[in-house]
Amino acid sequence: MDGATQRLMALVNDIGAAYKNPRREMRRQIADGIREEQTLFFALLFGGLSFLSLLPEIAKEAFITDGSLSAMAAAQFIASVFMMPLLMYGIAAISRIVLARFNGQGDHVGARRALFWAGIVAAPAMLLSAAIAIYVPSLQLITGVVTMLIFFWQWFANLKELEFGDV
Repeated sequence: MDGATQRLMALVNDIGAAYKNPRREMRRQIADGIREEQTLFFALLFGGLSFLSLLPEIAKEAFITDGSLSAMAAAQFIASVFMMPLLMYGIAAISRIVLARFNGQGDHVGARRALFWAGIVAAPAMLLSAAIAIYVPSLQLITGVVTMLIFFWQWFANLKELEFGDV
């Protein structure tokens, strides 16, 4: 296996570990050292995966409205890959400021990692939800709620580990 394949497999294994015990996985990431460039990669990867999950819905909307699929996809790509990470940077900053008021011991880089890692961990559920919505539209709301719950479970567990450690 080459280096890229090994890193991909390690990421998949880390996601699986986060489903089993999110705080332990975040503790491991803290011990390995949280680097900003890796956190930015997770932000862009999450944006790309969210874009992929929205493509079927974009294609359906373009077909129904007789709109331009390429224009709608390009607009969604910009929103997902560039604008959403910027918005998430702001949300992470707000969460850090709020938790600092409650004696949180983390930092802004960690707050960003907690949020973006939660997105990466929830991405398989997000992609599965999109696939289910194509074939069973009546389950779209349920799978969306489950995906959202996974995201918030991961994010709060990550923040708890980063900000308060073993509390």
